[in-house]
Amino acid sequence: MNMPIGQSTLAEMLPYFIVIALLVVVIIFCVYMAIKTTKMKKNAKKERKEIMAATNASLMDTFVHFNGLPIPEGVACKIMSLPDRYDFIANGATISLDKNKVTDICLKSDAEIQKQYISSAGGAVGGALLFGPVGALIGGRVKEKESKQIFTYLIFTYETDGDLKYLAFDVSYCVPKAAKYRDEFKKNISHNNVQISL
Repeated sequence: MNMPIGQSTLAEMLPYFIVIALLVVVIIFCVYMAIKTTKMKKNAKKERKEIMAATNASLMDTFVHFNGLPIPEGVACKIMSLPDRYDFIANGATISLDKNKVTDICLKSDAEIQKQYISSAGGAVGGALLFGPVGALIGGRVKEKESKQIFTYLIFTYETDGDLKYLAFDVSYCVPKAAKYRDEFKKNISHNNVQISL
């Protein structure tokens, strides 16, 4: 039994109509998601500006906690640079560090920490000489890993009760943002002409 010519052409074209309909749905979904993502980014940027203005913060970014705070390793931690202190916000807790206690802020890669103390008894020992327990952890990890990936850490050095302590954050994927904290610290130190007695 033969179909009339109009019906057979329509039956042959049906798969093409389905493909076209699916493409239209995918395009509409992509446009919707692009608009939604743009709105979310705008709202996040606006909220960030409002928080910074309300707190008088000069910097505010989120990094991955490595060591030094009483929170687990790998937790996202928002760091705010306020006029007199740094606030570290994670897991609903805010931990403050007085800027007068901070003696240095630097960016160091795990490879740099190991190179500086390659002649010592071991990477962990050398790292400990450089950045205390934080350096020991970083130095020890360099020897353990087999990949060539280099991790970069934002390290806050501060003094409390006559002891040097360290906070470290993994900033491997956002080094330019982390560098702003180091640069702000260096700029403020040079403007304040801080004198350190030994």
